Amino acid sequence: MDYSRALYRAPFVVPGNGPLIVDGAVLTEGGLVAAVGAYADLKDVEARREEYDAQVITPALVNCHAHLELSPLAGLTGEAPEPGDLTGWIRGLLAARAENSELEAVYDAARMALARLYAGGCRAVADIGNRPESRLLGEGFKTEVFFFLELLGLCGASEESALAALSGIEVEVCCTAHAPYSVGPALMRALKKRAGGRLFPLHVAESAQESEFLRTGGGPLSDFLGERGVEVAAFTVPGMGSVRYLDSLGVLDERTLCVHAVHVEDEEIALLAARGAAVCLCPGSNRFMGVGIAPGQKMLAHGIPLVLGTDSLASNPHLSLWREMQLLREDHPDLPPEAVFAMASSNGARLLGLADRLGVVAPGVCSSLPVVRCPVKNEAEVFDYLTSAGTDIQLEWLE
Repeated sequence: MDYSRALYRAPFVVPGNGPLIVDGAVLTEGGLVAAVGAYADLKDVEARREEYDAQVITPALVNCHAHLELSPLAGLTGEAPEPGDLTGWIRGLLAARAENSELEAVYDAARMALARLYAGGCRAVADIGNRPESRLLGEGFKTEVFFFLELLGLCGASEESALAALSGIEVEVCCTAHAPYSVGPALMRALKKRAGGRLFPLHVAESAQESEFLRTGGGPLSDFLGERGVEVAAFTVPGMGSVRYLDSLGVLDERTLCVHAVHVEDEEIALLAARGAAVCLCPGSNRFMGVGIAPGQKMLAHGIPLVLGTDSLASNPHLSLWREMQLLREDHPDLPPEAVFAMASSNGARLLGLADRLGVVAPGVCSSLPVVRCPVKNEAEVFDYLTSAGTDIQLEWLE
């Protein structure tokens, strides 16, 4: 027997790039998948064998939006803010962050969050942070961290300071913008230009307060920015929604990832589709913040690439993509379960440039795959269970 190879059999295998396999098997060798298919076609292969009962082998999951630096602030999710009050939540966040700024404690909490992600079947995460050294957080972890340094600077001195800081950041550090309401036109364009062909994720249309500020220049966000010393009067109010505004700046394209995208109009959905931009849905964070429900079904109908993210522990008590799938289906009962599962797996892997290693079960990908307990009777129930069980999901890793 060739002990360098292993054959894993399960009642169901989810390839992620083709039909569900009933009584399937995955052959691994040297840390990679060597073959996947029906057990009947692979049963004669010489290999060490392991059989699973009432379980399904799935692709690894990919979390396309998190803030690991905010992991020490999990206590903020103990009491939900006033529904839709983004500025009130930000005030609480900044106060809590000032009280929890000791770096080692921050990074210890971030590493614990990474461990939670891995325990939940996640092998890659797009992480947004404010410290360049946070790009090293993923070292030694099985969950890969794709780090983006987030910059802010809306107008006047704050924008000029951020532009000056940007010129001194090492070129290998991926930089991105925070949001249209916190990053001015010159800084937004500079950040997008610096990104080149790399992914450019930013918060877009998360709350009605953001829309009010960009359309009128007033509202709670204007007041909050003034409190923070931002020269709001120097900001030229675009008079349009977030998506149209970004497009007017020339930063909306197939490498732009719009995170949240809750308050978008039908014409903006069409614009996202026309530009090829992707959207990261964060139903758990949106529900906690009370900002509304993103029009995911309309976006899917327009062919917009959709992925899922958990956001941070400061706005979501769970770091589970299984729960994000569950909440998304509760918000949009007509979404096909297969499409929802793809948002948490193959779509995210493709967006992060990992399609050859993660997000599917196929020859050549990493053999570290989730094996999920799935008490279903037939193949028609598999995706329904995987996308609706939420935190009831139990899994182990195929290594």
